[in-house]
Amino acid sequence: MKSSYITNSEMDAIADSVLIKAGVSTTWQGAVCKVDIDALIEFEYGLEIQWKNIDHFAQDGEVLAAIVPKHKLIYMNETKRALFLEKMGTMNFSKAHELGHWVLHVTEQQDYEQLSFADHETFYCRNLMSKPPQEIQADMFAASVLMPKSIVCCAVNQLKERGKVVFPDLYRLKDDFEVSISALVNRVQSLSLLHIENNKVYMSQAEAIGQISLF
Repeated sequence: MKSSYITNSEMDAIADSVLIKAGVSTTWQGAVCKVDIDALIEFEYGLEIQWKNIDHFAQDGEVLAAIVPKHKLIYMNETKRALFLEKMGTMNFSKAHELGHWVLHVTEQQDYEQLSFADHETFYCRNLMSKPPQEIQADMFAASVLMPKSIVCCAVNQLKERGKVVFPDLYRLKDDFEVSISALVNRVQSLSLLHIENNKVYMSQAEAIGQISLF
C-alpha cells in the first residue's frame, strides 16, 4: 500500500500518467476541456459504475460513493442521486475519488488478476471533518486527475493577465472543469495560484497580507 504521505507533486505525476495513458491531454490547448471521468473509469480501468443505496456502509459519516475491488464495482449512493444531479461537480469528484482508491490502494501498479480481495473489502467516500490518510490521498488524486496541474495553472494565469480575478471567474472555471467550487478553490490554493480568504480572492498570499494590514 502507498505510504501515508504523498506530496502534491508526486500526486500530480501519478494523475498525469493516468491521463496520458488514456490519451487525455495534460497540456494547455487554449481552453479547458473537462476530463470524462466515466470513460476513464469504465474503458481504461474496466470498472463498472452502478447506483445503489449504500448508506449502511458507514455509520460515522455521509456515504457518497464506494468501490468494491473484488467485483470491480463503483457504487454511487442512490440516496444521494438528487444531490449528485444538482451538483455534477460533486458527483464527478466522488467518482474520481473512488478511482483514486483503485489506482493508489488496490492495484498499486500490479496486475489485477494477481490480486485477491475479501467479499467485504470496500473503500468508500464519506463527508468527514477528519479523514484517514487513504481518504486524503483519494481526494488529492481526484483533484489532480480532474484538474491537471498544467491546465489549471495556464487557465488561472490567463485570468490574471486579464486583470483582477473575482469569484464569478472561478465559478465559470469550475463549470469548465465540471467540478465543485470548493474543489476548484482548494486546487488553486494548493498550487499557490491564488489566495482566498474571507470570501475574497487575492492574486497572492502577499497581496492578502498587504490588504489585511491596511485595516
